[in-house]
Amino acid sequence: MRYLLILLTFIILSCDSKFSKKEHSIYWHGKSAEYKALCVQAYNVAKAKLDKELLNTHNKPIAIVADLDETVLNNTPFNEMLIDERLDYNQDLWSVWVNKKIATAVPGSLDFFNYATKKNVEIIYLSNRLVENYEPTKENLIDLGFPFNDSTKMLLRSESRDKEARRNELSNYEIILFLGDNLGDFHQDFFGKDNVGRWDATLKHKDDFGDKFILFPNLIYGNWEEGFEE
Repeated sequence: MRYLLILLTFIILSCDSKFSKKEHSIYWHGKSAEYKALCVQAYNVAKAKLDKELLNTHNKPIAIVADLDETVLNNTPFNEMLIDERLDYNQDLWSVWVNKKIATAVPGSLDFFNYATKKNVEIIYLSNRLVENYEPTKENLIDLGFPFNDSTKMLLRSESRDKEARRNELSNYEIILFLGDNLGDFHQDFFGKDNVGRWDATLKHKDDFGDKFILFPNLIYGNWEEGFEE
């Protein structure tokens, strides 16, 4: 009987491993001081880069391009809900969450963006949230205290998840920083590649990390998951 119970426990845990892996990552995001510290560290690096650039002369208005989810907005409760209810991510569920307008600020983000605004640096939000999510996203940002006015650019997705075309719309600015939790937030070289290809692209752009590219931790989801067998 004892061995039967052990066998049943093993089978149950094996069947549920799809969720236990995610639960571990979610706990780290939601509870660990290390997650928060890494976010603060990333924004400290971004501030140092910003201060350095402010000493230089630029021919165009300087700007910062920031991804939203898991870079500016923390959506951990949404991902906790998916695990608790044994649901897979889909756009309908995501839109319900976005429309609630209750995402919180990633640690360090609010201080950084308000500092940049006081220095007259343009903030451009570049996200793969859908264009129909524009208003609730805008309201969520404003409610949290992020800089957002009538001239603010927020470029959301209408078709492709590749952000390159939207980045190309910003040629009138001197982009001093790209902030994101996914390598595709930085350059087209990372888009549509597997993890080996994305690492090769990282080596190609290695001097940009910690300088023009500021990467934030995200153990919950991302392109790194492709090919991963739960």
